[in-house]
Amino acid sequence: MTARTLRSLSLEAAALALPALRELRPGSPHTASPEALQAVLALTQPEGYRLVEAFEADQPAAVAVAGSRVMHLLHAGRTLYVDDLVTRPEARGRGHAGALLAWLEGEARNLNCTELHLDSGVGPARFAAHRLYLNAGLNLTAHHFAKELP
Repeated sequence: MTARTLRSLSLEAAALALPALRELRPGSPHTASPEALQAVLALTQPEGYRLVEAFEADQPAAVAVAGSRVMHLLHAGRTLYVDDLVTRPEARGRGHAGALLAWLEGEARNLNCTELHLDSGVGPARFAAHRLYLNAGLNLTAHHFAKELP
């Protein structure tokens, strides 16, 4: 088992999440620089978004990151929604995402949420993540559709 520390990061320390977030959101303007990440976090934190990160003793940057917020949904009630969940490739298979998911579930219960939700991309590169989610007790409940608006 890998020794890990889970902790919430402040806006000022959010740059520690960049290596992991860039794996999940390559090419995103929000992960282009520490300043860009801080700017988007300054907008999303008042909406309740926060980052929780997993650290290994020998790594200065987070090896895994989860970003979540509480939402009120007509079909589900008070819900903890996981916007982001990622482990850096070199740290995969060491239980970090599972530890973050367990933390998120506990946090959802502490916040009196009735459900925990996340969306996940599809395709062969996502099969391991889907297996993790299913093993953690999450169910496939919908397809998510999106349209970019120029």
